[in-house]
Amino acid sequence: MSKPDRDTRPASVANDDEEDYSLLEVVSNPDLLRERLETSTPEGLERTREVTGDARAHTVGENMRRAFGFRRFVNVLEDLEKAEHPAIENGAHPIIHHPRAFLDHLIHIDDMDKLRIEHDELEGLSKERRAVFEWLQEHPSIVSDLRIGGTDWLAHGPKGSGKSTMATALPVVRNLEINPDAVVWRGSPARAEWLPFRAWVRLCLPAGLEVEALLDPPSDELDAISVDLEDVVHEVVRYDNIRQLNHEVLEEGWPHVVFPDPRFRGATEAFREADEIQEVGHTSAWDVAYDEEGELGPGDVTPTEMWWFAWAIDKIDHGPPIWTSFVCDEIGNLMPEHASNDYHRQHDRISAFRDKYVDARRNKFSEFGIGHDPDDLHNFMRKKKRWRITLSGTDNPTGKTLGMGEAPMTRNYTNKMTLGQAMSWNSQSFAEFSWSDTPSRYKVPGQLHIRFPEVMEVLE
Repeated sequence: MSKPDRDTRPASVANDDEEDYSLLEVVSNPDLLRERLETSTPEGLERTREVTGDARAHTVGENMRRAFGFRRFVNVLEDLEKAEHPAIENGAHPIIHHPRAFLDHLIHIDDMDKLRIEHDELEGLSKERRAVFEWLQEHPSIVSDLRIGGTDWLAHGPKGSGKSTMATALPVVRNLEINPDAVVWRGSPARAEWLPFRAWVRLCLPAGLEVEALLDPPSDELDAISVDLEDVVHEVVRYDNIRQLNHEVLEEGWPHVVFPDPRFRGATEAFREADEIQEVGHTSAWDVAYDEEGELGPGDVTPTEMWWFAWAIDKIDHGPPIWTSFVCDEIGNLMPEHASNDYHRQHDRISAFRDKYVDARRNKFSEFGIGHDPDDLHNFMRKKKRWRITLSGTDNPTGKTLGMGEAPMTRNYTNKMTLGQAMSWNSQSFAEFSWSDTPSRYKVPGQLHIRFPEVMEVLE
């Protein structure tokens, strides 16, 4: 994707007229840090429509694209048509010449969408999705090249290569601009790379549990700052169990940051009720605390990150059939290559997810994994990934790869790339693309930690 990817129009938000402070002033003042974190509603968000839209009502994704200053994706596609291929005479840009290398995992379509494009029945689509479909109507060979259903990729690069910024730009902002997906970002107590798009986030927390949110400033001279999550995100919603989260809480067209339920409500049932996988149980802190036989101890408590396997399995097996994109940062921590059943049956959980993943595409479930090294991800899932994204700072492969066959690149391209550039590839094709940095006004110095103190209280 050719740079620049930004719109030339300024993107305003409701708090743009506040007094400007230097970054040094912000990081050394708790009040300014809290004010920076607490975000006003982006301009025009109240006039959006979640899934469909028209000239008078835009989608949440379009609202995000405008606020981040990105150009319309259809305009980017039109410009790429005019760009020359670096290796093929009279060839278009690789994204156009080999559309699967980038468009396949960005434009999500089903059988009905292909019929819409073929028969020019585009009523009811959002403005930006309709514009992309109209562009596809002029390129029937690209339409036939796009796969039906969910997609995936595994992105990797060293620290500082822009992985989190790319994850915001591509499977969140661009995805929601084009597709009616419910984006699910993996929430973690120790990581909050989702903060740049917090003003649009529906924060999903387990019901019935007290939550503690602390902003840890970058300065060692300041103590952690207690914050009210209602003032940080667009909306805080609670879910009772996994099935209810998937069927009643997740909404198409919105970004969600979901935190696992330490009570594991519905988790064991998700394994039990899924077809063709073995049951794997879950032990909560409450199970240990109220164990009358005294057979359980704190070491038996299932780590909360194991909840994600149950959630994904239940989503794939029991729906609902809405487009869902799972953005899994640090995927190697969740599904490590060295996984063993000695650690809370982690190997069995990965194996069950692998077995159920064969149904993900037809059930409109996409997974986008991000990590430092592809070898960190367990080979069960590494072999399932249809696409790889190699970021700058890492050499792209030029030979055999595990799960991807023979790499199509005959020389190193990524070693000359700069921050904000990457290569998308599989065994047949590859294409370079780029993204713009997150606007500085959405960046928050420090780290936000979200925890459930009742878990430790119960054990104590």
